[in-house]
Amino acid sequence: MLTESENQFLTRVGPGTPMGNLLRRYWIPVLQSADLPENDGAPLRVRLLCENLVAFRNTDGQVGLMDHACPHRCASLFFGRNEENGLRCLYHGWKFDVQGRCVDVPNEPPGSKFNEQIRITAYPCAEKNGVIWTYMGPNRDNPPPLPELGWAMVEPKQRGALRYQRACNWFQAMEGDFDSSHLSFLHLAFDPKLQNTANEKKAGIEYYRNIARMDQQPLLDVRDTDLGVMYGARRNADEGKFYWRITQFMLPFYTSVPGFGGKNRDKVWVPLDDEHTMVWEPHWSTTRELSEEEQKGWKDRVPPSGFVPDTDDWLGRARFAADAGNDYFLDREKQKHSNFSGLENVTPIQDAAMQESMGPICDRTREHLGASDAAIVRLRRRLMNAAKELHQHKQVPPGVENPALYHKHGDQMLLEEKDSWSEHYAAKMKADYASP
Repeated sequence: MLTESENQFLTRVGPGTPMGNLLRRYWIPVLQSADLPENDGAPLRVRLLCENLVAFRNTDGQVGLMDHACPHRCASLFFGRNEENGLRCLYHGWKFDVQGRCVDVPNEPPGSKFNEQIRITAYPCAEKNGVIWTYMGPNRDNPPPLPELGWAMVEPKQRGALRYQRACNWFQAMEGDFDSSHLSFLHLAFDPKLQNTANEKKAGIEYYRNIARMDQQPLLDVRDTDLGVMYGARRNADEGKFYWRITQFMLPFYTSVPGFGGKNRDKVWVPLDDEHTMVWEPHWSTTRELSEEEQKGWKDRVPPSGFVPDTDDWLGRARFAADAGNDYFLDREKQKHSNFSGLENVTPIQDAAMQESMGPICDRTREHLGASDAAIVRLRRRLMNAAKELHQHKQVPPGVENPALYHKHGDQMLLEEKDSWSEHYAAKMKADYASP
């Protein structure tokens, strides 16, 4: 359980907040290149860390991300003309380049240099392998290197690219992915094909998932890392072996659980504001191009009800049709006979129903945590300590200056009783990220 002040410290990410300051020290994936498909194309509204911004691709193909409010009379630059390497406000024609410099004030007298005094808040962007990143921290003229996350280092055709919104605070959404215990309950299906005894399944993803469903009391071994927190969740398997499910949290908002189908996977929990989160679900292969279906990332992740149409609103993209307004299409008959939740049989919807039902920002003063929450407790403390170290001692947060620390992802393995899961895992990551 946290105090009210600790909960506020943990969850609030607006400008000037300790947690917001921490997140702004890291590069943030904000868009995919395909979101801005053409030079001089239509600008996009972007809400990020409680700031309302506008993104555009200029004549030369560079990406700009700036405050949406024109510094002249505060009209929104979303309506602006994207032309000749700048975004021009419709109200009086003031124009800004991707660095935020005012390059033209056509309603001022001839020869005026008034524009040289004007600068709009703009954040540097970097585009690599189909992902657009932004840096919102200090020293924007000399930002840190991009993180070397596995999915961000491969070409777009080797990566799935699913994104969806969650209508709640980023941290309660991220906590859900760092919790191994709920797999045995929330995501339990009653299909007999998925509920056979463990030794009747072949070694593979369904075999491992079945063990997680069957053993409801995993033994957690939680450890701090140089970049966050990881833990191994041990469950009993057949023939005296143990199934270890290794989960990673990497600062500031990355989690990684075991992959599937020969691919690795991460999740990215990007706060749009204090009450809305954009969830990125990259899964990737280092050895092959993925099929078009795999690149889309919908299989087993997007429910039959699908998405509602995108709009140009600040929160208008990547919203599931199943939401709080329709109780996520809860079916009580399905709950009796088909699956534990009674919801559509994809985990993002099941997770959303639980996480959003806590309210926009969970009141953690009401919690009663047990042994199965050990990883959650460590995650909270690790993140708050990093923010405090930055706030109080100006200490550079972990990973900011060492992008290779991100050479890790979630994994799973069957081991003998005397085997060290952490040693086997370390060897696996070293091999997976070895230079070619």
